[in-house]
Amino acid sequence: MRRIVHISDLHFGPEVPEVVEGLVADIERQSADLLIVSGDLTQRARRGQYRKARAFLDRVALPRIVVPGNHDIPLFNVAARFLLPLMNYRRYITAELCPRYADGEIAVAGVNTARSNTWIEGRISPEQLAALHEFFEKQPASATKILVAHHPFIPPIIDTTAELVGGVLAALKTLEACGCHLILAGHLHLAYSGDVRPYHVEIERSILVVQAGTAVSHRRRGEPNAYNVLTLDGPRLWLEVRSWNGREFEGTLRTEYDYEADGWMRRE
Repeated sequence: MRRIVHISDLHFGPEVPEVVEGLVADIERQSADLLIVSGDLTQRARRGQYRKARAFLDRVALPRIVVPGNHDIPLFNVAARFLLPLMNYRRYITAELCPRYADGEIAVAGVNTARSNTWIEGRISPEQLAALHEFFEKQPASATKILVAHHPFIPPIIDTTAELVGGVLAALKTLEACGCHLILAGHLHLAYSGDVRPYHVEIERSILVVQAGTAVSHRRRGEPNAYNVLTLDGPRLWLEVRSWNGREFEGTLRTEYDYEADGWMRRE
């Protein structure tokens, strides 16, 4: 059994301090094995914001997989945006832009979908897909294979026209070929999950996408601050959304999935 804390879109800069404190305390109660951060650790990629993000990460005593988001690339400093887009990210968070974690039960690969030549949208390159395929192909058949990215692979029900990561179909074909089970992402500040197949009919393999809301930012887009806790036990997944109620984080939505012959099946 493995327990994963999945947070996203921290946006340090305009963070809400009491929510940050509540998040640290709640994560400590989860007895998790791994922390996953799916991008946008900062609001404007400034050094002070990165220092806050790093201080937060240092308070969470877990192995971690972190990937950058589009907000982690400078916006107004054009020279830095194109010449050294992730300089502060590498300095304060990690120099590893293709993080990996594997322990026999889970195999997790992070990918950087943020790009300098676009402010909001993201993309996965053929080179990144080749590296992901190589990593996942080496993992045991019994391992749950998980991709971490910032930009979404399926849209939310409330906005089916939402922009998805560039190269999404090529990426899903690669992930299908190497047996990926889960994709964890953020970007939209909305918590939702779903199988890729209804949205990408070319894909036959069941791959479950789990999106996280914004963990500590005031930019909530109609939802409370929230994060996900995933518990994996063989073919079974328990997904819990934990939301801020004004005083603390609490479980507000729990969903169970079984991975069967036809893929991920939601338990009623």
